[in-house]
Amino acid sequence: MYPLGLGTASWWWLAVLTTVVFWVLLVPKMPTRTHRISTASVPLAMALFGVGSYFGKHMEAATVLAMYSFAMACFPVGIVGHRRKLARRLMEAKEKGESEDEAAPPAMLAQLLASITVFGVLALWVTR
Repeated sequence: MYPLGLGTASWWWLAVLTTVVFWVLLVPKMPTRTHRISTASVPLAMALFGVGSYFGKHMEAATVLAMYSFAMACFPVGIVGHRRKLARRLMEAKEKGESEDEAAPPAMLAQLLASITVFGVLALWVTR
């Protein structure tokens, strides 16, 4: 079964597209080199999880790529509109020597949670 009737090649293109969008929208706005590197490595971690699902759970390639694409799309959508404030708060926390874990604005966290929920449900519905 191919999710949304798209073949594996189409899902490869969508996975590449969502990865590029992720990198273009999120990585340059990170305030420090460390934040940019850690943000840029998220797609790699997600890809490793996808490879593990493909081989370990014997999932179809199109299904894994569809789930990856939805996961990559949810982060830029969940953070859009809050990137500058997040970068500013990360820098303030770093300068004060405080934990950067609590630097995210509450409104952004709510938007990110909603985005993850919506894209997660869509991914489950599409790949069922």
